[in-house]
Amino acid sequence: MADDEKNMTIDQVAELAYVSRSVVSRVLNDHPNVSDEARERVLKVIEEHDYRPNSMARSLATDRSYEVSILTPRRADDSLATGYWPLLYSGIFEQCLERGYFVSLSMVSPEMKDKISDRAGDNRFDGFILVTREVREIVGDAFKDRDIPTVLIGGNEGWENHHSIDINNAKGGFKAGAHLCSLGYEDIGVILGHPQLEETVARQRGFSEALTESSCTVPDEKIGYGDYSQESGYNIVKQWIQDGRLPNALFCGSDTMAMGALLALHEADHRVPEDVAVVGFDGLPSSKYTIPPLTTIQQPVYEKGQAAANLLISEIEEESSTPIQKELEPDLVIRKSCGAQ
Repeated sequence: MADDEKNMTIDQVAELAYVSRSVVSRVLNDHPNVSDEARERVLKVIEEHDYRPNSMARSLATDRSYEVSILTPRRADDSLATGYWPLLYSGIFEQCLERGYFVSLSMVSPEMKDKISDRAGDNRFDGFILVTREVREIVGDAFKDRDIPTVLIGGNEGWENHHSIDINNAKGGFKAGAHLCSLGYEDIGVILGHPQLEETVARQRGFSEALTESSCTVPDEKIGYGDYSQESGYNIVKQWIQDGRLPNALFCGSDTMAMGALLALHEADHRVPEDVAVVGFDGLPSSKYTIPPLTTIQQPVYEKGQAAANLLISEIEEESSTPIQKELEPDLVIRKSCGAQ
């Protein structure tokens, strides 16, 4: 193959096929708005000359960079350290890869607020995925009223004009509470994430509703707030043991905090589930390998990432313009830690 064929441009393809460069672009992106005759001529030129568009040519042809940006919070649990986050990102990455998009991942914090406007106006990105309300509060002024393809992971309060994807956190909390009550537990404690996080509020509300239906309550001294890390679950349970206020059943708002709780119970020679039943939340793959295997409220974390990527790319490619709010359903996965097996 000659060097000039290797370096063929999209304009040359258009000239040889007797079409405009926009028609070549539509063929390359499998757009339906092309006549069969024109598509056949373009494909014939591409095949005869072994044309391979580079990323720059592709970008110029479509006014896209084929790169999206994920903005995620910087938390005490470290967004890359726990099992939930890599699973979520994997769902986004794999779906973007399948649809031909690169992904940039960045943590943001309130200290970066003044720099967010530059990020929002960066033409390098075709769209953004904003993870959690924390991120929305940081980037709100820069993103909310701009015409930038944006998808929210988490609630969409105040952002109803944007696509969003979440799970029904209240229903998940309700299922956890109802399950523990159905097993006859009355002395129940709960460890949740930060009280200002929207998922914490929803999970606690659903959990409390389930207990109310069974005429149970959780006293304030048996409500703990962590940061979704194993360490926070461990420290809260360890303190409860030292103070003599350990419940005989425990709902943790994440599997990671439940894993920390299991270790604290083991170190204090408290048997699970004979002395203390434990239920987690998230359904991480690692939850089935704890000792004993962890009963959990399984949310489709990977699928949530996939759905967010699909919503964003569909908006970028103008397949979807009406804001879509998706809410995925959580499931109760029963294992030995709750005493039901």
